[in-house]
Amino acid sequence: MEKTVHVIGKLKWLSPVLGLIMYVCTAESFGQLPALVLGGIACVAFWMLMISEKSRLIGATIASEIRQAITETTEAESIIEIKRLRSGIIARVYLIGSREKAALVNRAVARRMDQCKFKKYLWVMQLTNMPGKGDLRETQRMLNEQLIEELLRNRREDR
Repeated sequence: MEKTVHVIGKLKWLSPVLGLIMYVCTAESFGQLPALVLGGIACVAFWMLMISEKSRLIGATIASEIRQAITETTEAESIIEIKRLRSGIIARVYLIGSREKAALVNRAVARRMDQCKFKKYLWVMQLTNMPGKGDLRETQRMLNEQLIEELLRNRREDR
């Protein structure tokens, strides 16, 4: 997966070439200005597509690593949520009814993430326990509040 992400990171640099090809192929049919616009759109669209795919693959790999760490540690039921942001990835693990195993899972996930090649993209990791699947919305709200408070506290400390 690491090699695929690396290749996609390099492929995004082909976007100007694709934009130029689009321009050359449409200039005679549509005129200079429309061809320029179409070339620019092709260039930006391909660039954004490659960045999005790279981010998706990194998120999927991180989720897979977390899932493997949980599976190797315990049979606890869990939900893994990956949020992709511009500055990095937020990973959330919701353990369902496994309060006594939360510490074990936390250590296993931390060890697994230390070995993961994409750890540098993981911005925040949140692990929590909840009684049942029905408590997901309330738990997400609580984690969102904690995340905002932490970000604001870090911002104040940076000043």
